[in-house]
Amino acid sequence: MKRIVTIAVILTLTLLGTMQPAGAFGNIADGQAAGILNDFLQINLTDAQKHAIAVILKSHQDQAETLIANLRTAGQNLRSVVTTPNVTEAAVRDAYRAVAAAGEELVVLKVKVMAETVPILTQDQQNALAQLKKDRQATMQNRISLGKTIIQEWINLHSK
Repeated sequence: MKRIVTIAVILTLTLLGTMQPAGAFGNIADGQAAGILNDFLQINLTDAQKHAIAVILKSHQDQAETLIANLRTAGQNLRSVVTTPNVTEAAVRDAYRAVAAAGEELVVLKVKVMAETVPILTQDQQNALAQLKKDRQATMQNRISLGKTIIQEWINLHSK
């Protein structure tokens, strides 16, 4: 039973890695252009739009980096907790709640940033952002389906 719980937690952490809210600002701390910035790079911004959006991102950068660090720390703690021998359910729940709280703060910041940046975009650019979101959701759903399939196949193979 503990092995199944461990596999389920590992799958959850793997899926969280593909969905983590850190993607909201990208992994700024890792120097990767992702998330919001990646989306903006794909919609042909004018120089004036680039400047306006850069000013907005810069105004939130310190907070974003702090929140990303908090999420990363909470995630590392969760990984540590779930790999601890004889871990209690309460410890796992507490560690997971910390990840959820950190992720929530980052998502709230993303919503604030988007509320400031979207009005700068043309309708065509806003439509392009919406399409990028749909594409990302489809990719994520495919990854989740693949993960479920792999687990189900493994269970079927080894539970005979």
